[in-house]
Amino acid sequence: MPYYRCPACGLATHSVRSSTIGMCASCAAPLAVAARVSPVVTHDVTQVVRAGLGAPGEARRVVATLALPEGLRDALRIVVSELVTNSVLHAGVVAGDPIEVHVSGNDRRVCISVRDGGPGFSKPLATNGRPPAGGRGLAIVAAVSEGWAVASGPEGCTVWCAVEGSPASMGDRAQSALGLEQDVAQ
Repeated sequence: MPYYRCPACGLATHSVRSSTIGMCASCAAPLAVAARVSPVVTHDVTQVVRAGLGAPGEARRVVATLALPEGLRDALRIVVSELVTNSVLHAGVVAGDPIEVHVSGNDRRVCISVRDGGPGFSKPLATNGRPPAGGRGLAIVAAVSEGWAVASGPEGCTVWCAVEGSPASMGDRAQSALGLEQDVAQ
């Protein structure tokens, strides 16, 4: 599968459908043969999504197009969806406010951060295996990632985590987290 680095937005992507061959999946810029890169690619992508119902889906599309092993991409989609959803629901942002998603790393370890203009929060204390009062989103992030942290200040709140491992372990973690999500839905 060919990988390309978009000259317009810098995203390293691959063509997943015949409808996207020759164009960037993120910004739709044309991809020339000269933009082709080796499959081992580092990523450093920042995308601003706007707070609202579509924000988690837009953030998932940012990571879905990255040239990464499928299991790692699945894990990142779960993490970014949970973090952006938390921004939309709990940060006090209004529709249209910016939420910044930053993804950096390579095909073995990826760091992802989500920044909003909200007041932030403290990392919850251990709850003896029970989900925190607000839900299970951060428990899902903790299950999929190697760890997560939060930084709050006058300019807003940033939550970040690192996801790493072999493609097989990423698939297992993603499936485990999906199981947690299904438990929440029931």
